[in-house]
Amino acid sequence: MLGTLTFPADSAAAVAGNFGRIAPVPDFMKLIGPYVRSSIEGGISTISIYECDDARADEAVDYLTRRYATFADIQGVTANIEEWLGVDVVLQLLDETQSVTAALEAVSFRF
Repeated sequence: MLGTLTFPADSAAAVAGNFGRIAPVPDFMKLIGPYVRSSIEGGISTISIYECDDARADEAVDYLTRRYATFADIQGVTANIEEWLGVDVVLQLLDETQSVTAALEAVSFRF
């Protein structure tokens, strides 16, 4: 799963302070990042990669929903959570279904 935040530079201090208060990532999840970039036009963006076993995906979604909701009260912040599949999973689905359309229909993303 990928989590992104986008916000203007004048909200950076509030976003940074919020990072210090959010609950740590649960033991069943692995966090890669967050990575940060900025541009004059787009403001500041962060991206984080979260990994977990498929069996715990619902718990991960609950955690990430709560985590990113904590940024909602900060002016100008846009948060987004997306589920992505690894290439190995996609190739397995294609092998099993022999159809891109059927493989896509087999996937049920929560976001």
